[in-house]
Amino acid sequence: MADTKKRLQFVDMMKGLAILAVVFYHLTAPCGFKYVLEHIVENFLIIFFFFSGYFYKVGKRSLGESIWTRFKATMIPFVKYSLLFWVIGSAYLLIAGLETIIDALCCLRNFYGGCIWNRVIQDWFGWEYHKLGSRYMFLADFWFLLALFLASVLFFLLAKFVLPSKWKTLTAVVVLFAVTGVLRGFAVSLPYNLQLIPFWTAFLLLGSLAQYNSVFELKWVSGAKGWIISLVALAAGVTIAMFKEPCANLFRGAFPENEVVSMLLTIASSLLFIWGLGNICRLTETSGIRVNELSWLGSHSLLIYLFHMFFAWIICTITGFSLKFEETVPFEVVLQSLLLGVVVLALCIVLNIIVDKIKEKIAEHKLKQTTKDS
Repeated sequence: MADTKKRLQFVDMMKGLAILAVVFYHLTAPCGFKYVLEHIVENFLIIFFFFSGYFYKVGKRSLGESIWTRFKATMIPFVKYSLLFWVIGSAYLLIAGLETIIDALCCLRNFYGGCIWNRVIQDWFGWEYHKLGSRYMFLADFWFLLALFLASVLFFLLAKFVLPSKWKTLTAVVVLFAVTGVLRGFAVSLPYNLQLIPFWTAFLLLGSLAQYNSVFELKWVSGAKGWIISLVALAAGVTIAMFKEPCANLFRGAFPENEVVSMLLTIASSLLFIWGLGNICRLTETSGIRVNELSWLGSHSLLIYLFHMFFAWIICTITGFSLKFEETVPFEVVLQSLLLGVVVLALCIVLNIIVDKIKEKIAEHKLKQTTKDS
């Protein structure tokens, strides 16, 4: 198996590509680039779940330690940044006279209720999470952190019994996918994050299985032959994805017709896509091509994910340009959206650089203080 440093590098490359795809899908797909992206954006999203399980090792931590570590990595940012964005956004909307304090509080209630409760349950109370409007679009993607945490809890519970056995893990994965299909097929009224936890947990298990079986370090996937095989797998994944309904929104629990078929196509295309792209990133790294910038994006993907819609909201507020999912959009709007995407990404990168510098200064100060005390 590859050493940790090397493994992290090619994984960070994949995460960098994935976060770029998600950012530009959110910011440019509505304005003309959605045909291919809306079919494969779920594949990029699944990368984050897959590799969240990739580095898990049975017995390294206790169940409680594993859950607490994942809680700190997901739910603390969930609460901290959602509240921060809500305070800033609501303050602006209040000052601008666009809403009242009651409106702002209702938005916060709807947001947390919508992240946890099913839309059917929300309708009983008239809580319209999915109709918060563009005023609060920066809160729309926080569902991911809650879904990752809940899926991780189930993953940690199962991992103790099925990993690293290949057949036990594959059996558990098949059962989890089947449970997802049953829940979707019978339209069980569970919170959508809970309803899809089996699906995300299955990819966490597949990620761990991939690590235990070194699927990205196979000897026969090397050299020119490795490039060809990996590109074919990647192309096959994209091709299969094109056969399912576009923007099936599996992660939002809103399949179109033939939802089980769409789910199966998503699974098949994602596995081929991840394996092909993973090997391409690994071969790129081993060939000596510089990948530091892409790896840097991947290592900071969480902050970029959380902040990109917030920066988009700021820019839209300043410019008056509104992101709307329209069927047809003028060419100049496409250019505006592309520019918006570049600016948002640049702001996210600058923010992360500043955060890194602050952390470095704090670490240096603590080191000097420790040295002085000793």
